[in-house]
Amino acid sequence: INIEYNVSYIYHALYAYFDRDNVALPGLAKFFKDGSLEERGHAELLMEYQNKRGGRVVLKNILMPEMEFANEAKGEALYAMELALSLEKLNFTKLRELHAVAAKHEDASMSDLLEG
Repeated sequence: INIEYNVSYIYHALYAYFDRDNVALPGLAKFFKDGSLEERGHAELLMEYQNKRGGRVVLKNILMPEMEFANEAKGEALYAMELALSLEKLNFTKLRELHAVAAKHEDASMSDLLEG
């Protein structure tokens, strides 16, 4: 849940950056805004599931993202997309670990949620 929220927050910062008048890349801004909403939706889905199963949601601090994404060596867009790729890989790895725990405990409901 916390990783999903952190990724959402970083994507939201990227949306704000690319939406600025001096950067003005509306396609990239929309991409990151949509990604932020998607990741937040994943967090909410996991929270609802945890509550339904009798668990308690414990949210941790969200890490403050960089607010300037300029990168002279790679360019802003490439840097942002490489950052997004690394975040997606991290998120995918954590979800696979969670799926492995569900499989180990024969929790078909959790496995189904993660595969859905």
